[in-house]
Amino acid sequence: MNRFNPHAFPLFMKITIALIVTAFSNCFCFSQGKKILIVSTNIDSIAGNKSGTYLKEIAWPFKVFTDNGFTVEVMTAKGGKASIYHSGDMPEALAQIQNSASFINATLNTLPPEKIRVADYAAVYYPGGHGQYFDVLSDERIATIAVAIHSNGGVLAAAGHGMSSWINILLPDGDYLVKGKTITCFPTWAEKEWMSISAYGKLLPFDMEEVFRRRGARLIVPEKNSIKDPAFTNITDTQNKIVTGSFAFNAQWVAEMVVALIKTQSL
Repeated sequence: MNRFNPHAFPLFMKITIALIVTAFSNCFCFSQGKKILIVSTNIDSIAGNKSGTYLKEIAWPFKVFTDNGFTVEVMTAKGGKASIYHSGDMPEALAQIQNSASFINATLNTLPPEKIRVADYAAVYYPGGHGQYFDVLSDERIATIAVAIHSNGGVLAAAGHGMSSWINILLPDGDYLVKGKTITCFPTWAEKEWMSISAYGKLLPFDMEEVFRRRGARLIVPEKNSIKDPAFTNITDTQNKIVTGSFAFNAQWVAEMVVALIKTQSL
């Protein structure tokens, strides 16, 4: 497997993304629509381990968004079917979302980047899982769309491993998106202790926590004794319209906060 090296992200790619983001921002300075974009993945395994987007991190936010009157569309690098997986018990409420016609339609018929109209969206949300490390993260089209929505006043949000897709996102001025932003992410210690899918981090191309710190993020990461403390796991950077949650179980809260921020902005 080719390993992505965040230290060697090509300069020409950084410049290209920055220029495209600027063009998007200039072209789509319209009022926000009533849609929320979820970014999923087409990758369904890592070294033979079933992966993709973790079901509860996409299903619960999908329900929160739709229950609050938003149309939800899902984007993947290739379009078509999103790769979604589940592990552990399947609560009846989660199964109901998974089996709903609206969720099935959105995740079986995801939009490729070229079908996205930035002005339609009030927010963009990245659910966790490991699949995005190997397609979303390196896709400058998706990065460009996310920055354009955010620059247009939209909320940017993620849960769990979803933040990994932000590692190389650039703003039009050439700074990394996360520079100076207050965020959390899935902790390194948890990756090394819990995540058999990633061979406890060995199959991943970088240490997300370490790279975010080098990118200049104001990172708040829970220790083992604080995983249930929202002060360390539920992080809102209100000034920058960014919401992040450390773990999969924070995804529903992230979605609720996204809705709250959108409603606050519309007052």
